[in-house]
Amino acid sequence: MNSNIVKVIIFIFIVVFIAPLVLRFLPAPLTLEKIIDELGKAGYRMENLTFADSPANESIRQVSFYIRDAWVNIYEYDDEGKIAKYAEMYKKDPGTILVETWGLAQALGSAPSKNKPERVARKKNFLLVVQGEDTTLLNRIVEVFNRL
Repeated sequence: MNSNIVKVIIFIFIVVFIAPLVLRFLPAPLTLEKIIDELGKAGYRMENLTFADSPANESIRQVSFYIRDAWVNIYEYDDEGKIAKYAEMYKKDPGTILVETWGLAQALGSAPSKNKPERVARKKNFLLVVQGEDTTLLNRIVEVFNRL
């Protein structure tokens, strides 16, 4: 009987004192605000930061802003299917990548593409789409996003 009381007291001690300490060390959940804060901590200054009243791409929340000349859109989803659909939509197929990289269309007399380079990254329920001329900047923004 005494051993059961000791076990109950130890269990209560663990739940009351040890569990809150362990919970402090768990990472905070990812939110749009945390993503914006981390980009700011990485040294990027965001301009024209706006939360969309009616988010695009079937997302539940969307924030848009500029980092220098790069246009950044971050979408938050509540459905795994929707985020997978839009992540695939933004990816380029291998044929398009080869044609653009080697300049094959221009070699055959086509006009140069007017599409701005873009990078897409997915993290949990968030989709980052960055468009701009400076591909180094785009890659660094994606790196910061992927480290979250």
